[in-house]
Amino acid sequence: MGAITTHIKGSGKVESIEFEDGSTMATDMVVMSVGIVPNDALASEVGLQTNRGIVVNDTMMTSDPAIYSVGECIKHRGMSYGLVAPLFEQARVCAEQVCEVSHHIYTGSDISTKLKISGVDVFSAGEFANADDEVMCSKDHALNTRKRLSIRGNKLVGAVLFGDSTDGLFYFDLIKKQTDITDMRKTLLFGDIGVDAASAGAGGVEKMADDEQVCGCMGVTKGDIVSAVVGGCDSFKAVQEETGCATGCGGCESVAKQIFSFVSGAELVTKDTLCDCSTHSTEEVRHYIRALDTVKSIDEVRLAMDFTGACDACGAAINYYLSSQFNASYVHNDAERPHNEKMHANKQRDGTYSIVPQMQGGLTTPAELKSLAEIAVKYEVPTVKVTGGQRIDLLGIPKENLNDMWDEIAAAGMASGYAYGKATRTCKSCVGTEHCMMGTQDSMGLSVKMEDAVWSHFMPHKFKMGVSGCPRNCAESTIKDFGVICTEKGYEIHVAGACGIRTKACLKDRFFEKEADVVEYLKAFVQLYRIEANYLERVMHFEERVGLDYIQSQLDTPEQIKKWADALPKTVKNPWVTTDHRQSA
Repeated sequence: MGAITTHIKGSGKVESIEFEDGSTMATDMVVMSVGIVPNDALASEVGLQTNRGIVVNDTMMTSDPAIYSVGECIKHRGMSYGLVAPLFEQARVCAEQVCEVSHHIYTGSDISTKLKISGVDVFSAGEFANADDEVMCSKDHALNTRKRLSIRGNKLVGAVLFGDSTDGLFYFDLIKKQTDITDMRKTLLFGDIGVDAASAGAGGVEKMADDEQVCGCMGVTKGDIVSAVVGGCDSFKAVQEETGCATGCGGCESVAKQIFSFVSGAELVTKDTLCDCSTHSTEEVRHYIRALDTVKSIDEVRLAMDFTGACDACGAAINYYLSSQFNASYVHNDAERPHNEKMHANKQRDGTYSIVPQMQGGLTTPAELKSLAEIAVKYEVPTVKVTGGQRIDLLGIPKENLNDMWDEIAAAGMASGYAYGKATRTCKSCVGTEHCMMGTQDSMGLSVKMEDAVWSHFMPHKFKMGVSGCPRNCAESTIKDFGVICTEKGYEIHVAGACGIRTKACLKDRFFEKEADVVEYLKAFVQLYRIEANYLERVMHFEERVGLDYIQSQLDTPEQIKKWADALPKTVKNPWVTTDHRQSA
């Protein structure tokens, strides 16, 4: 623009900027885009050729044959690079020259950048300035992702990805190799579907290597599934029994089924039923229960819907659906709950159990720590571990010691952390304004209020929360089911993230200025999730099924938020002190 800014003026906030020529401009916002300027002063002093950077040739040699230069300070073929990737390429060439084993020359670098901005992926590579290039764009408003591809002569020359940079390296490779995209043009916007088998169909699974892992829970590869089919597994259920694939979290099921179908030639046209005891889908079972006027038992639901048997899967699901539908008027059938929920403790590999007392927001006291230490010593607890959710886990407890330990933990003023349940679990937090110089809000205080609001509620799946006292996000709130990022002006709400078999960044939902509004919205969000998500459906899968737009439409106004929040049952139970829920040795 022909102007160089020298001063930013104002009292408390920006009011104007002053330029090098002494002129000023009134403004209330200044946006800075800061780049680099090569420092070639030393090179210039010793007589090397410079031109806004130390001039080098394709071997990284300067104008003096005895001196080589690499990095941001150089000018190569008229270009300076402010990124680290070109430096590695330059360093390789330079090292070969110094060692007199030259195999490469440096002809310049293809530039790509990948940034992380408040939990949002941004990737950029190639050229975008040519107005004659063809442009392909895609937008997904639910996932808040964007793609823009620039094409010239059936070759990809530029790519910008916003919200999801998963395919960045794929596009960057096409740009670098100048690959002819004619055969992939129709699917180019979908990314590397040859690798992303989940969306690729038979063509994608055909290209997968045999050693590529399909099931992260059980470590099953494509080759394992192929071998199972060749070995005689003539149904997908048989493959599951043989390999264990898709018997854990279920996230790999669609890919595994595609591989089975491709290898066996069998077309999978099966109805996704609640379990093997029924021909009804989850949606049909829920629809039946929602239409009930009076409470029924699990067996009455099975009988009315012609279930042919009774298994753990349908028992736990129907039990949850009846509980979430009728709340306090339904007596939870503990016998139909998963083992850990029946025991109020997590069973371990060796048959012992672990228990995790509640520590709201990760906060505890010396008295609580002393009590836990004394209990651990008394009952000879072999392992005491700090969990990823900022709680203390006591592991290796024999079943016969559980009741006595619960009594002593309760007497010390601590309750169950529900670490074993499909329930509200932890709210992780940083120390916030109370201790941290970077903190903008009381993250610890808010995390305690959030746990108080939704603690003890059983959910379709485990429900984790986080509160970060500033955008630095030390509490990792943007990979939680419900996360809060504190700012100077209030609270950003982020939802539907996860960190597990598949890590997924949260989607930014909305903004509140007051703590009370955050807590009220949390209660509303939890109740919507409890009522509308399927049993064993994590928040991220629920959001992927119904879309963030739908969730926001149900919680769009203060009136809607209040309606859902008020519907959340006010249950506060500590099963470790409730005698009718205790386990006998």
